[in-house]
Amino acid sequence: MTSSPQALKVFFDEAAYYFGGNNDGLKEDLRKIEGVPNVTYLVDNGQVFVFDKLVQLVDEHRKRQSDLPLADMARSLIAEATVSANEAVETWGVVPEPYEMVESPTGGLRIRHRPFNALLPESYLTKAAVQNAFANILLSSVQSGNGDFHYRGQPMTLCDPLDTALLPPRPVIQRVEESENLGYAALRSVAYEPGFEPVSEALFDDVKQREVAWKNDSTRAARYAQDHAASIWARAATLRLETLDDPTDEVPEYGQEDFAELRPLYPELPMLSDGALYAWFDVYQMECCYINGWTANRDDDFLFYLLGKVAGRQHEQDTAKDVGQWIAHALLRGDALDAALTFGRAAALYDSAISRLARRVADAMRFLAEDKNTTDQRGLAISTMMDMFRISRKFNCVPAITEQIW
Repeated sequence: MTSSPQALKVFFDEAAYYFGGNNDGLKEDLRKIEGVPNVTYLVDNGQVFVFDKLVQLVDEHRKRQSDLPLADMARSLIAEATVSANEAVETWGVVPEPYEMVESPTGGLRIRHRPFNALLPESYLTKAAVQNAFANILLSSVQSGNGDFHYRGQPMTLCDPLDTALLPPRPVIQRVEESENLGYAALRSVAYEPGFEPVSEALFDDVKQREVAWKNDSTRAARYAQDHAASIWARAATLRLETLDDPTDEVPEYGQEDFAELRPLYPELPMLSDGALYAWFDVYQMECCYINGWTANRDDDFLFYLLGKVAGRQHEQDTAKDVGQWIAHALLRGDALDAALTFGRAAALYDSAISRLARRVADAMRFLAEDKNTTDQRGLAISTMMDMFRISRKFNCVPAITEQIW
């Protein structure tokens, strides 16, 4: 018996392929060496040390001088990895922290201060012009022009105002009897830092109080809805869930077995055809549970997700679930369905607005807290994909089994 030759097959694990292509192992070794700056760039006497150039130089020299200790080799190449500001920007992609290049809605390119969400004065026609400005900023040059405020002498203008008067009306959440178990708030553990003109201490305190109060109340409302989900399930026939039905939806052939288990778990949803129920549960699993390849299960949050979609198809992912919980809270306190749907939409609008305002203030305060101790121009600390995995292992780690079928 003879066998035909098999074609060569090569399989690349995505993470391992990334590590090899980005020299992550070498980066981790280099950043531990005394005398090697553990930053993406460092400005010193008008020149810029570039970590990526050092990585490239060491990689090239190791191939020719494999017997030289890595630490000695790296330290000997630091001078060669130190270049002009223009070369750092144009050749090595260095962007001075905390700036970035953005497109202007009116045309052209602008430079944005990320933590402040503010623009520098000038508009640029080409990327090369922006790079020239970046090189100047690396050398502590202030870009000329007018702005609404200044930071370290640099004029800037906010992209969007920071003003609680612009918040939409805050929906009234009736307090429920529950222990003080608080939801996440961006400003909860952030302290006020002076130096950012658009945010006074009074404004900071106002935004923080509003955000924390809202998160406390909305978290209580959501938990109240979760605890009384059975009452909402009992009213499913009156919640206009039929508006989500699409008779053209079909259960795919590969999902028939899963659907056979799914349908009996949701006897309250006869208004949804088999195809619609399967489709909505499938998208809910992907959007809210981050599962692609689910097994059938009973989940109260699925009802809240559907309610959020009844309130508006634009509500997606966890937002739809949150809207559904706010609607359920309103129903449980006695609101009619139309009023409850209106309440859910209003809650979503206010939650988005106060959360965004609080995040912007928090970003600015955290930047100020770090920047007040800055004595030089430097980039972020060197990080690798393995750093992300190490951090991930510290928080709520659970095993996950995946199966790949060829």
